[in-house]
Amino acid sequence: SIVAYGQTGSGKTFTMGTSCGDCERTGGNDEEIRPPDPGEGIIPRSVYELFKTRQDMEGGEKSVKIEISYLEIYNEECRDLLSTNFTKDAELMIRDRADGSVAVMGLTSIPVTSPRQVGELMESAAKRRATASTAMNAVSSRSHAICTLSVTISPTIIENDLSSDDDVDSIEEDNKPEIAAEEISAKLTLVDLAGSERIKKTGAEGTRMKEGININKGLFVLGQVISALSESGQMADGASHSLHIPYRDSKLTRLLQDSLGGNSRTIMIACVSPADSNVEESLNTLRYAQRARSIKNSAVRNVVTVMSPVEAAALRRENQMLKLQLAQANAKLTNISMNQVVTSSTISVCKPALVMSSNGCENTNAVTEFTEGIDIDKL
Repeated sequence: SIVAYGQTGSGKTFTMGTSCGDCERTGGNDEEIRPPDPGEGIIPRSVYELFKTRQDMEGGEKSVKIEISYLEIYNEECRDLLSTNFTKDAELMIRDRADGSVAVMGLTSIPVTSPRQVGELMESAAKRRATASTAMNAVSSRSHAICTLSVTISPTIIENDLSSDDDVDSIEEDNKPEIAAEEISAKLTLVDLAGSERIKKTGAEGTRMKEGININKGLFVLGQVISALSESGQMADGASHSLHIPYRDSKLTRLLQDSLGGNSRTIMIACVSPADSNVEESLNTLRYAQRARSIKNSAVRNVVTVMSPVEAAALRRENQMLKLQLAQANAKLTNISMNQVVTSSTISVCKPALVMSSNGCENTNAVTEFTEGIDIDKL
């Protein structure tokens, strides 16, 4: 994750870049990947490196899938900037997944195939983002913007689908192709925070003042989360788990929960103003960044083991063999039951006979079994 922080008018939006330069260039192929211009920001440079890496990978265009989502937090309301039915009153809900991560319900995620396509999407999203003029900035961002690039690297698939058992047997052990059995997923979160501002300096009134209050509220809670995470990193393992992290006090911190204290590596860009009148705000920004620097996260790869086609075919074959064995066992039990019925129907009871014993003559029911043609072992 890359987060740009600073006071209003310090150049955060310019540093991050709201669109890729490819969308402003004429000519050339849409799928062509060209280096960004020197004046472009973090987002177009990141997009270029991402697609360049995919292009250099063997089979990268087929195995690597890239999706983009873009939202803003305006007055503590989440808005989808890429939605085809964009309305300023449409608020997105934030929910927790079963694995503890955070999801935005209904957020649009669009697959992209080139930097130009990303640039066009972000250009249209930038026009929807809430901006206004204040005494300190003619085009001041009135919302926090979060751009997420989701990357999924799927395992390599054999060209011929191995759907039958013969296909498995036809592949010799030494000639079996190497198959990647892991699916790797990651996301690049690019955050352009709205600038902290003071009402006296911006001269905000009415709606602008309400926007500034909500902006400062989100940044204040973000500072509390950073301070708590910084303290927990300096504590022992047992004591750090008992420390409360106020992620839920703001939608901004809740959405950045994975970036701040989760499985991620985060970079904070501190944007400061060169004006003497903003020295105090510049010092606060540097202190803010210093606390964020002391946060320690241990990022690990998000790997999901995926079954290869060869393994799937082998399991299908084993499943069929087990089904066949089960059917044979059921048929054998059925035959035994039928033989028992036939045997019971061929048994007759004889007349009482005299059986001599040492105590004298007793009347006993002597039963004679006619077992001719009956397999006694099956009874």
